[in-house]
Amino acid sequence: MKTIKINEIIKTREGFSLTLRRDYRAAFGFGEKFDSVDQKGKFVRACVREKCFAQGEYTYLSMPFFLTPDGFGVYVDTYVETDFDFTREGEIVISFWEGSRGEQAEVYLFEGTPKEILTQFRKKVGMPRLFPKWVLGAWMSANRWRTQADAEEQLALNQKYGFPHSVFVLEPWSDLTTRYLWNGCSCPFKAGDETVSYEELDFSRSEQWRDPRALIEKIHGENMKLLLWLVPIYAQGNDLETDCNVAQCLSDNEYAKAQGDCVANADGTPYLIPHTWCIGSMIPDFTNPEAKARYLDRFSYLMTIGADGFKTDGGEFVHEKTVRFADGTTGIEGQNAYCEQYSEAFSELAGERGIVFSRAGGQRSPCFSVIWAGDQESTWSEFSSVLKAGLSAGLSGVCCWGFDIAGFSGYLPSEELYLRAVQAAAFVPVMQWHSDPVSNGRCDFTGAWKRNDRSPWNMAAYLKGGREGDLLSLLRRQFFLHYNLLPYHYLLMKRASETGIPALRHLALEFPGEEWTYRTDDEFMLGDALLIAPVLQDYRPSRTVRLPEGNWFGLYDGKRLSGGIYEVPLTREHLPVYLRENCCVPLNLSGGELCSDVGNDLAGYRELTFLVSGEGSDLFEDDLGNEILLRWDRTSHRAEYNRSGISFRVMHAEAGTEER
Repeated sequence: MKTIKINEIIKTREGFSLTLRRDYRAAFGFGEKFDSVDQKGKFVRACVREKCFAQGEYTYLSMPFFLTPDGFGVYVDTYVETDFDFTREGEIVISFWEGSRGEQAEVYLFEGTPKEILTQFRKKVGMPRLFPKWVLGAWMSANRWRTQADAEEQLALNQKYGFPHSVFVLEPWSDLTTRYLWNGCSCPFKAGDETVSYEELDFSRSEQWRDPRALIEKIHGENMKLLLWLVPIYAQGNDLETDCNVAQCLSDNEYAKAQGDCVANADGTPYLIPHTWCIGSMIPDFTNPEAKARYLDRFSYLMTIGADGFKTDGGEFVHEKTVRFADGTTGIEGQNAYCEQYSEAFSELAGERGIVFSRAGGQRSPCFSVIWAGDQESTWSEFSSVLKAGLSAGLSGVCCWGFDIAGFSGYLPSEELYLRAVQAAAFVPVMQWHSDPVSNGRCDFTGAWKRNDRSPWNMAAYLKGGREGDLLSLLRRQFFLHYNLLPYHYLLMKRASETGIPALRHLALEFPGEEWTYRTDDEFMLGDALLIAPVLQDYRPSRTVRLPEGNWFGLYDGKRLSGGIYEVPLTREHLPVYLRENCCVPLNLSGGELCSDVGNDLAGYRELTFLVSGEGSDLFEDDLGNEILLRWDRTSHRAEYNRSGISFRVMHAEAGTEER
């Protein structure tokens, strides 16, 4: 790793700039990029921006970092908005705006392979967190379950239709004033510095929630975890007129202003969000330790009654560069830093047993947050762009990432889009479906089906005219497949926490010597072993698949293919997926079959199975203390070290001859 000295940064009339003159064929990274993974030929601004739908060049998750397949990468150690100009051949210009204090940032030049560069970057900013294993199960989520009865109905439907889920995300659980009290409850009026406990909340007259603690116990009883949705604001405005906890909210807000707990304008008055959403609200200053503690304390009772973490939505609320923070920074840094500070604060509240789930952040976000790709509508173009976002996030060291299956808003997706999105999500660390309420005005339905419910059972019924038919069975098998892959997902997450190399990988990360991979955004690797070719177009009989050099084996039929270009027939049952030669994939199966039901109990295995190809060795480590060093050839296996005595089996992928 090399550090470019500060005197190499040149002051110009426009600000400060650094010109790096090196040949390069592609530029990857920058957090999430929805327009393309390779940013060569583009002008990139490292800046957090909330953009609802069709993100294009904007991003919720921004990092001033890139790597190339040509032996070098660059990280600018700052939260100041930074520009990267890749429009000139053999030259990269990095610049800071005048007055940004960007000249104080250190610029790091990393050298090595893409994997080596990514590891160096992550060592500098922080390795991804090793999250609890349950984050890798399937997630059910909606912004339309507004009562305890709604939530319990979904749990019952999940049981009825036999889908495994591990996480239940509840969005509209709180009132719209305090944002920390359960909706529909009443509570004794307290001064702003007094904490309200769960025992003091009165649900006797609530039409929405009878007993939240009992709901959490029910969720836990079904081997699921509960996350609660948040936005970091002190609510003000029209929302205060109808809620029963207005007095509490007003008291909290006045106390926060008196204590200086809010982000401030240059004149010392509280900063109010000027546009986009949550307009007119104040926001807590997480750089002030006392203000942060007071704000988090209001939510602590939720962890006490059993919540498992928070969906830390929003945070892209710093729109003015003149605002002031308690630590002396301004909106110049805060535009990018605030969303990260917010999620990190709630990660501290959630502790080791809990998590936060965020869309916005920066270079340190993978150290404490699971990431999802934000807001997309149900279109093929959005599906394609969100896959690019996940691959660029991986090239920035994001390990635990997911997206809303087939989008969460707009018209309900077609059968083909929903099925193909579910099939792709089975190979992504976080497999989540989510729904926007029709009342938000973003779901324009006509006719009898005026319900934006994107659960697999509702989608199957809707798309089949009230009959689930074979679609429900196809969807269920993909959820089973995701749970079959959990041992592999966890192993990759564990290794990512040590190396920074993600589970979801762009082909250029694994095959930097093959230049065609640089601009291939419609295939991806899961770890170093599986290549997945998702279907990203409507009702196609086949798709082109390009395999890197070497031998590959069909995941479902075992047929051997050598590296090259193939036109692969598509079936409704599966995506084209290939196992790389001399690799190993640990699985949890039932009856030795892929897409078999193993339930959602993550405490052990039905059948720990290693799918292998060719010959080689690999060390399997899981969350239970099991370690198995496996050596295999084309006919046999040998366990070199098995600390726990756990039983396992080996399946060989080879099932046919090479075909072209």
